[in-house]
Amino acid sequence: MYFNVRILYMSEIMTIKDVADYIKMNERTVYKLANNAKIPAVKLSNQWRFKRKTIDEWLEGQMYKNVRR
Repeated sequence: MYFNVRILYMSEIMTIKDVADYIKMNERTVYKLANNAKIPAVKLSNQWRFKRKTIDEWLEGQMYKNVRR
């Protein structure tokens, strides 16, 4: 049980590479977005980390932001 919970938790935390693959963007672009606080992220030591749920929410917001009324 502990092992399965840990895998689930770890898959929830993503690296720049994970996010780039997930949203089909270049890693450098994701890095720039994070560095400029344009995508939800946290910098731990010298590395960026992202929560999958937060990225999903951010993407959803970006989609609605670009819809004309």
